[in-house]
Parts: sequence; C-alpha cells; structure tokens
Amino acid sequence: MADSGGTTSNATEGTGSAVSRQPVVYDYSQLNQFKLYLPIFPLTEWFVTRCNIPGVSMGQGVQATSLIDIPLIGDKLTYDDFYCTFIVDEQLKNYTEMHDWLINLGFPSDHAEFNAKARPDQFKRPRSQRSGRDTEGVPVLGFDNSDRDLYSNLDLFILSSKNNPVVKIQMIEAFPTSLTNIEYSQAETDTSYAECTATFAYSYFTIEAVT
Repeated sequence: MADSGGTTSNATEGTGSAVSRQPVVYDYSQLNQFKLYLPIFPLTEWFVTRCNIPGVSMGQGVQATSLIDIPLIGDKLTYDDFYCTFIVDEQLKNYTEMHDWLINLGFPSDHAEFNAKARPDQFKRPRSQRSGRDTEGVPVLGFDNSDRDLYSNLDLFILSSKNNPVVKIQMIEAFPTSLTNIEYSQAETDTSYAECTATFAYSYFTIEAVT
C-alpha cells in the first residue's frame, strides 16, 4: 500500500478510496484574476494587463550503455523569463520609469549613470564589506560599490473568483532586461491604446498559499 497526498491505493490491484482522491478545490483559475506588485515600478504596476507564471525545466544526464542510453536526473533548473505587458499612459511616465531603470543598469552614455537612480520604495539592502580605493588611490575597506539595490523581488498574486489573493508567486532578485517598442500609426481608425512589454530575469521563483 502506498500513501500519497492523503490517499491510499494499491499499485498491484489498482484500487483505492474514491472519496479520499476527490479534489477539495473545484474552481478553475481565471486568466484575468491576478495582481502584480512591482516595488520599484509603481507607475507601471497599475497599468499591467498581462503577465505570466514562467515555465521551468530541468536538464538531464545520460548513462550510455551498449543498448539504449538511460536518462538520469539532472541537477540544475532553468527558469523562463518573466514578462508583464502594460498600457502606456499618454505622458509616457510608466514607460519612462521602466526605461530609466534600464539606464540605471546599463549606463549607455556615462559610467556615472550606473545605479544613479534611487529606488522608489526607498529600500536599502545590506551591503557587504568590499575592498576598494579612495580618491587618493589608497586601498580602503567598506567601499560602497554594491549593486544589490538594482535587484527587486516581484510578487504575482493569483486571485480567487471573489478577488481574494489565494497564491503568491515571488520572483527572487529580479531585474528588467528588455522593453519592447511602441508603434504609433495614423492608419488606426479605432481608438487603440499603446502597450509595452517588459521582460525580467531573476534567480528563481517561489509559490506559496496566501492564508
């Protein structure tokens, strides 16, 4: 007899308790029932229309034999990118918010642009003691050159049919990696709103029930 998930079944006879194997949740997850929390992008957060729970995969090893190659369990997970699509406001404030943070990461025209923009949430991460040099070129300890403030956890809440959060998916140590273009056209005959998609990389994500 094997016990799994509160059910008891017999692998040999294929029998088990039908009552204990019934699901306790019958409602389906609705695609429009979600809320995204972006700590360092407050202007973008309110306009989000689409986002995803990223896919995850594991590599595998192979044990070669003279007959067939036997697959073995891998040791590293690969997470797909997280993305969110948002409607762009007419003053491009939320697009600029996201664009400025990419400048904060990539400093295209001046090294001083790196990490020059303060986090909107005013969150300060603990900084490790790292060696560096002062203005005279003398080695010193505690040189404040950490980039940890550029990362942020992102929270995706899945809502119930009654709009209550039931599950939280948290992307750990996320940062934006791309921002799609916005295409305007005089050929549009109906009112259409500009949208933009931001893509994020992150270390991994966690899933937990919200009680």
